[in-house]
Amino acid sequence: MSINSRFAVDQTKVRKYGKLYGSIDFECDNLVSAQVFKMDPNRPPVGEFYIGNQKFSVTMDELELIEQTAREARETVMKRYRMGMMGRID
Repeated sequence: MSINSRFAVDQTKVRKYGKLYGSIDFECDNLVSAQVFKMDPNRPPVGEFYIGNQKFSVTMDELELIEQTAREARETVMKRYRMGMMGRID
């Protein structure tokens, strides 16, 4: 099950939003044992995270860290912008 349906992304969006835009996705691992997941939901890889031409098998903890890192990265960029710390085009 693909979250973003990366194979169906409109290429005009890729040109507008960035070269990685159409490649970011997540697919659940349908073979994860419910029993193993129940015992420790953070231990088994739960799916594959895709970005660029690479895929990464990830656990729930890793998905949470990816989410936290992306959120903090956005906040940092916006703070730098508001503080006038972005580079200038001369």
